[in-house]
Amino acid sequence: MTEENRNSGLTTILTYEDDVLGKIAGNTVRDVDGVLSLEGNILDSVTDRFSDETDPTKGVKVDLDNDEKEVKLAMEAVLEYGKSIPNVFNKITSKLNQAVTEMTDLKPTEIKINIKDLQTRDEFLKKNRKTDKKKDK
Repeated sequence: MTEENRNSGLTTILTYEDDVLGKIAGNTVRDVDGVLSLEGNILDSVTDRFSDETDPTKGVKVDLDNDEKEVKLAMEAVLEYGKSIPNVFNKITSKLNQAVTEMTDLKPTEIKINIKDLQTRDEFLKKNRKTDKKKDK
């Protein structure tokens, strides 16, 4: 956002790094009922194995245009088996649009979600427990 205060001659500029939008998106989506996780590429998976914390930007791709104040978001998700995929998608896009709009001066122009997998909650928890045990060794 570029604004000029005509009284003082002060020009102010506000821009964002992609990771800021990635964090907003990642943290927002993880709170949606029916989303088990966001999945990144193989490099993200390897990096997470050596990290103590989950990166909220994992699985989120950001195409940010600071000049036009627009952002496109793309992510890959694992959803909970048995939930309505279109309903979960609608919740995700609604919450993302609201979060980005309220927290920044950017306008989301595109939100893409690729469903990478469906798992029951039990399958997801078992799979992640095995991964956590490998981390502890």
